[in-house]
Formats: sequence, structure tokens, C-alpha cells
Amino acid sequence: MTLLDDVISQASDGEATAMLRKLMIVAHRLKAAPLLTWVKNELNGYESKDDLPSYRGPMHVNVQALITGPMGSKGTNTLSSHGVPDGFEGLFKISFFDPLAGIQSLAEASDTVGMPWDPAVVGMYNGWIDAGKVPFLEYWGVYSATKTVPPSTLKGIVDIVRTKALEMALDLQSEFPDAGEVGGPTVEEPAVKAAVTHITNNIYGSVTGLAQGNEVRQKVTVKVGDLAGALTAAKSFLADEAVTALSKILTESGDDDEKRGRLASFAQSVKAGAVALAGGVAGNIAADGVVELANQFFGWASGAVS
Repeated sequence: MTLLDDVISQASDGEATAMLRKLMIVAHRLKAAPLLTWVKNELNGYESKDDLPSYRGPMHVNVQALITGPMGSKGTNTLSSHGVPDGFEGLFKISFFDPLAGIQSLAEASDTVGMPWDPAVVGMYNGWIDAGKVPFLEYWGVYSATKTVPPSTLKGIVDIVRTKALEMALDLQSEFPDAGEVGGPTVEEPAVKAAVTHITNNIYGSVTGLAQGNEVRQKVTVKVGDLAGALTAAKSFLADEAVTALSKILTESGDDDEKRGRLASFAQSVKAGAVALAGGVAGNIAADGVVELANQFFGWASGAVS
């Protein structure tokens, strides 16, 4: 049996960690750095949200709260994200950075996994209730709140990793049966590189989520005042509706300080995930692209917008 045979067997019905370790050997022998990084991240956990595949979040979850009312009355309720100010959507979302083995252990538990809100966040939400920004029972408030994750969500993450590993092994085996073996093919061969790129895109989307920063910035080459060029460059990291919004900001009147302020605010919204991005591009990477684009468009020195 080959290593790919082992991966296929364990991905179909085996121990996920052992599957990933075999896949790490395959990726290493292929000299496929992005695949190797993905496997290591799944084994050891993710350190940065920029490397996090979409199947690990952020995803919307319910927030269950203990609420208090008149005369010391208590109850439970599911909090609504409706009316929550921009920039605080993360209170109702969660991302999973843990090693796959840890997620699998939690998935096998019978209880729902809970992640409590910080008391300061509870107080902030109560302030929104008092201000009428979020819907709530009159004269009631939140005593404590917890993000809740059902085991089925965690099982779904494990199943996705298994499926992606299986697809990867089957795709490689169909074209390169000796991939992963000593002396086997590597990404130095164009056909192997093309296959690995396809696999990587299947994991992260149309643009790999790994090491995008320099690549995005290198794509930004805009002449001073060239609006069409600026918007074309922006399409590499922003969705169409966000490009339209950026166009309005670039052409809005005002002195340099006003323009820098508007662009800095827009870049911050991009980084916070409040602006639609091109597929597979991380928020902070797109924000860097907006800053670089604006500096070039207006002829400002690097760092004029931050």
C-alpha cells in the first residue's frame, strides 16, 4: 500500500489525526508548502484568523442568556443580533482555532459547548437595551450570556477535513499514483504544481488564504489620479459592491486630512469584516490593499493612510 492508500483508508473510516500525519508526509515529499501548512495547522491549531479556512468560521451561533426582570424574576432567552451596532457582529459569531483532535473530542461530547460573554460585553449589551437599539422585554436585562455550539457543528468541521483530505488523496492518486512516495513527483513538475494548486484552492477558495499579504500589495500598482486603474486593482481584494463604495470615497471632495480619515475608516471596516471581499481574501489583507491603493492614487507617501 502507498501513503495515499493509507490516507484514503483513514479518511473514509479511521482516526483523523493519523490521517493528517500521513498526509503531512505526502505534502512534505511533494514539496507543497501550502498543503503542508494546512495539515500542520489542522494538527496543531491555527494561530491567525488570516490562515483560517471558511469551514472553521466565523459562523453565526445562538447566544443563550440568563435574564432578570422586575421583583427579582429570572428566565432564559435567546439574544438577537438585530440592532447590534456595526463592528460588534462577532458577539454572535465564532471561529475554531483548536487542533482537529480537540474539536473531535468536543464533538463526541453529548453536551452543547458554551463560550460565555465577558461581563463587560454583557454590560454593553444592556446599554444597547436601555438605548432601544436591540429588541428586548421591557424592564428586563441580561445577567449572563453564552455562545452555544451544538456537537453537530463540531462534527461537521471534522467531516469537512476528512472529506477534503479524501478528495486530495484521490485527486493525486488518479494522476500521480506514486505521489508521496520516496523519489515521487514534486511541485517542481508543472502538472503536479497545477494539481496541488487546484487542491489548495479547494481548501481555501479561489485565492489561497496563506501568505496573501505580499501578493495583494504587489498587485496594487496605480498611477496618481487613475481612478479606473485604482478600481481595477481593488477588484483583486474587494467584491463589486465594495469597489463601488471605494470609488465614491476616492472621488469625494475634501482636503487631504478628510480624505485620509474617510479612507482609514473604510479600511478599518474592511479589516473588521463589515465590507464584502473578493473570494478567499482575508480582511486585514484587503485592508492593506485599500491603504496601498489610496496612497498610490493620491500620491501620498507610504503610511499616509493607516
